[in-house]
Amino acid sequence: MWLGLLVVILVEPLRFAPVLGASMEPTLEEGDLVCFQRLDAGELPERGSIVVFHSPLDPARLFVKRLVGLPGDVLRFESGELRVNGVPYPLKPAAHDPLLWLTVRVPEGHFFALGDHAAVSYDSRRFGCVRVDQLVGRLLGY
Repeated sequence: MWLGLLVVILVEPLRFAPVLGASMEPTLEEGDLVCFQRLDAGELPERGSIVVFHSPLDPARLFVKRLVGLPGDVLRFESGELRVNGVPYPLKPAAHDPLLWLTVRVPEGHFFALGDHAAVSYDSRRFGCVRVDQLVGRLLGY
């Protein structure tokens, strides 16, 4: 078993990081240690994945958020609900923001990321879409 674990650690580009802040509660809590896999340049995880990326405003900071919008998607926030390309998208209960009314088309080469706790999350609802080249990795365990 230990040999298998060692092989995975040596072969896979895994990283560990602590969660700072409450933006992903209740999924992730402050102080949780998460494991993420570094992604190849241009690689984009599937919608719903929790991802790690450089802050668009301060590249030295890393954010952990849920990827909900892919390039070309049209996202519509209305009455606390999210629709992706016209289809209702299930959000965590704390991610609903009943005061937000917003429609955005995710540009090519970008993604849209949300925290699971809307009241405290600083995410794409505030700073807009994020360039794919700012993506660092995808969470594997939490």
